[in-house]
Amino acid sequence: MSRDLIPFILLSAAVTFMPRLIPFLLKGLDSLPPALVRFLRLMPVAALGALIFPGVLIDFQPSVLAGLAGIGISALITYIRGGMIIPILSSILVTFAVIELSVL
Repeated sequence: MSRDLIPFILLSAAVTFMPRLIPFLLKGLDSLPPALVRFLRLMPVAALGALIFPGVLIDFQPSVLAGLAGIGISALITYIRGGMIIPILSSILVTFAVIELSVL
């Protein structure tokens, strides 16, 4: 790695870290309205969904069924159980299994 890249890497790290640090520095976040708290809690899920769903349809064009199967199992497990880790891992496993089975 070139030494010229180190300042860019450090700057990128600082820019990424700042939005995560700001909520801890602000004192008034404890008294937010409940609707705003719910909105802020659900925003990352909505953003990820908006970013991931089109990618699945575009990147899995030879096997759209694999991507849709992964999304479907993830949505089902999330609806039944909640959480993030198990739905994501199950989505990866199902997508991989459908791709591998379609190759055979």
